[in-house]
Amino acid sequence: MSFFQNVFAQEYQGYFNTGNDRQYSLTFKIAANQNTQDFTYSWNHDPFDFSIYNTIKINYAWDEEFRNWSSLEINISGLNSSEVTAYEVVSSLNEDATFASMFEARVSKNGIKNHVLIVAKQNRPKRIVKMYISNTSAERILRFNKKAPVGEIMSFFSKDTIDNRFTFPLSLAHLIELDPEDEFDSQIISEAGFDPTSPKADWELLRGRASGIYDFKKQTLDESGRVVEKIEYPAGALVGDISRKTIYTFTDTNTEPDEIFQIPHVLINEDLITPS
Repeated sequence: MSFFQNVFAQEYQGYFNTGNDRQYSLTFKIAANQNTQDFTYSWNHDPFDFSIYNTIKINYAWDEEFRNWSSLEINISGLNSSEVTAYEVVSSLNEDATFASMFEARVSKNGIKNHVLIVAKQNRPKRIVKMYISNTSAERILRFNKKAPVGEIMSFFSKDTIDNRFTFPLSLAHLIELDPEDEFDSQIISEAGFDPTSPKADWELLRGRASGIYDFKKQTLDESGRVVEKIEYPAGALVGDISRKTIYTFTDTNTEPDEIFQIPHVLINEDLITPS
């Protein structure tokens, strides 16, 4: 799986080394979230239907390296669970003592539409509290993460997920990995413009950027088993990309070519091969 979401307000940059020299590293980016740790806005407006999904999960950390995450789950209620107002959501959040020690929920008006806004509490004991909201339960309804960017990047970068922060010492602990088989994660992936039913393999995501390191070679043999043509291109290249074609010519039954030609070649569909 290679779909990741950036729920933080800093751009994610992951580096994939393709050689001993760091200058040959490939960079994979996922843009910053529009919401911040001190200003988190629900992109959906009331009334909210919490008749099924009614628990919001807020994750927070305030240690020096923001590695020790804790989770707070708050049940959201109202007079009518299928038509809960933004004011009732705000009340449910602010009534939780742990939440109220760090944050303040407010109603944010956009014309006649009421949204929910979570901001940092003034003069709280811990001045910097990093937070994000899990894509579970009530987040399906409120959609705080609706504009948190999603990227399809190599599975190598799962090392930089929050879940893997202790598994890999150099983890950036910056991403959430999305599961295409999860109904809501699949929706998030689709809304970002990707196809959750057809995730790309890591080599496809290289898109021809690792030439000389991860190369594909398609060879054509003659009736004697000799290579007479070879097409080489970097992993992930597509139709229309440039490649190198090598042509070998032989005299009679000689097993060694007496002429070798290397020429530019534009890939066509028949040139592309897929690892089995």
